[in-house]
Amino acid sequence: MSKKQIPCRYCKQEVDDGVKRCPHCGTHNPTIGVKKAMVWTVSAIVVLYVVTFLVEVLRK
Repeated sequence: MSKKQIPCRYCKQEVDDGVKRCPHCGTHNPTIGVKKAMVWTVSAIVVLYVVTFLVEVLRK
C-alpha cells in the first residue's frame, strides 16, 4: 500500500504525503500547504487564548 502522492509546493513534482524533503528539488516539508499551515496556526492561537483565559479566571 503506497502513500498518497501530492505535488511538491515548490517544484510541483509528485511526492509521498508527509515526506520531510522533496527528492526532486530538496525543499523541506514539500507537502505542507498554506491551508494546513493556517489550520495549525489558528489552532495554536485558540489554545493560547483559552489557556490565558483560564489562568486569569483561576487567579481571581
